[in-house]
Amino acid sequence: MQGLGSNRPKQRLQDGAAPQEQPFDCTEFVAETLLPTLTGKYRLRGYRHTFDGGRTYTEPSCIITGYPEGLENVPVRVHDACFTSEVLGSLKCDCAGQLQMAMGYIQQNSPGLIIYLQQEGRGIGLANKIAAYALQEEGLDTVDANRALGLPDDCREYSSVKNILKDLRIKSIRLMTNNPRKMQVLEELGVDVTGRIPCIVESQEFNVGYLATKQTRMSHWLSESETDSLDGSYCFWNHDGEPLLPSVADKGSNGGNGRLISRPQI
Repeated sequence: MQGLGSNRPKQRLQDGAAPQEQPFDCTEFVAETLLPTLTGKYRLRGYRHTFDGGRTYTEPSCIITGYPEGLENVPVRVHDACFTSEVLGSLKCDCAGQLQMAMGYIQQNSPGLIIYLQQEGRGIGLANKIAAYALQEEGLDTVDANRALGLPDDCREYSSVKNILKDLRIKSIRLMTNNPRKMQVLEELGVDVTGRIPCIVESQEFNVGYLATKQTRMSHWLSESETDSLDGSYCFWNHDGEPLLPSVADKGSNGGNGRLISRPQI
């Protein structure tokens, strides 16, 4: 199994030994299989990913059509897990629709791939996401619900994407996304993003408010235009870029739980 990672060092003591340098992130290829699905056959590659000097562990996977190895301008969807929509069929978001759209797109425009990451609820985890949903039932939107819980708007981490693309020797990508922050973070990691492919799912009565919040408070592109302005910093990390709504400000800038949120390292 091959470990792929950055050269960024991190010190750690092991069994009383002298400090040793550890990679900041490491993505290890495990295995590949052929997966038949309702939308066609895909290559499915499994990885193990650690970051924060090995303190955090996830299992990314890669869904592939054709053979994109060594190519340029490969269509790529970086997709974060959504148990509620993809498993339970929830209508509160557009995640399952985007995944199905991406799977269809790479079948029709092979070779291509989807990098699937275990980052539920924009990285806050499933239990916290359910807690945020409960606050949304009381009238908060998806951003203010996170803040009321003392959580970041978005704490996803994409170093595994860089490493998986390196493993596949992919030189550049066209990213399937509506999210300017995702494009910005990948470019900051050194991924060559040569273009964007819209991934827009039609709204319905249960997710129209959620999509409106993504557009107005996170600058997501929700039109087919490729000329929209790009501002990937508009999704805030530390609650200090945008005035809080009264319902959240009353709880204090740390969400009322006494725990301050610091910007994650990416």
